Amino acid sequence: MIARYLNDVLPTLLAWRAAGHAAALATLVSVDGSAPRPRGSQMAIRADGEAVGNLTGGCAEAAIIAEAQARLAAGTNRLLRYGKGSPYIDIQLPCGSGIDVFFDCTLPLADLALIVDANAARIPATLIFHLDTLLARAQLAPDSSDTAHRWARLCEPPLRIIACGKGPLVPLIAQLGSVAEFAVAVFSSEAQTLELARPYAASTRALTTPAAFQCGELDHWTAFVSLFHEHDWDPPILAQALASKCFYIGALGSQRTAAARRESLLALGLEAAAIARIRGPVGLNIGARSPPEIALAILSEIIQTRRLPRPAP
Repeated sequence: MIARYLNDVLPTLLAWRAAGHAAALATLVSVDGSAPRPRGSQMAIRADGEAVGNLTGGCAEAAIIAEAQARLAAGTNRLLRYGKGSPYIDIQLPCGSGIDVFFDCTLPLADLALIVDANAARIPATLIFHLDTLLARAQLAPDSSDTAHRWARLCEPPLRIIACGKGPLVPLIAQLGSVAEFAVAVFSSEAQTLELARPYAASTRALTTPAAFQCGELDHWTAFVSLFHEHDWDPPILAQALASKCFYIGALGSQRTAAARRESLLALGLEAAAIARIRGPVGLNIGARSPPEIALAILSEIIQTRRLPRPAP
């Protein structure tokens, strides 16, 4: 059995259970050594074997699905080790590590809905695993407790990209971003750009003038990319992004364009330190030449910024 990859399986689990399907949640609660998936990775598994998410590189998923089905049949939770130190000697992880998986089929539907609804509203929530009593519960308040018998998994809102601009890069960012499980919101003054982005974007909105741009609150889980070729659009739009909590801000253009953009933003009264947040020229330097390569370079820089500290200048 093969599970379809998803990073955030909780909305799918909620939809299944709300529709009357028996379904379990399998969570990677500890890793002994190295592993291809980080602690906190999850799978949602239905009683009929349909599953989403991954806890390993594919070597133990069939066994995890089978165990989840057994837990659903018994109506009980279980904490089980795979790989090093596991009683199942026929299931070995290529990395030589051991992983502990918490199988839950008793999490109240209201607790599951609390997390999914909070994340949809851009609010973090917490799923707490009591490893001694084999129970899981949800709470709205963030928690980072980590003891031998209790682990709190922070459930954050989905990462998103706000892409503003015109031309082929915009729909390509929407397409690649959606594959990487970003929710991409596209803003453009060009009808064709919006049309091409629509199949991949979570939302699209037409722009009329730079001053009319409004996209709501930009939070810690948002990346902002300006992809305009007419750079008179940049200053008023980037000013809003720079006043926000975005973890990434990038803008298209050459070094000369970036310098001119900096002067325009200074003229609007922005501080030099704030302007320095802008990544421009945008994207990792991978020698990209075509629009798909440039879009990939931009997405790679967004992921790098999210996952790794910014190198010192």
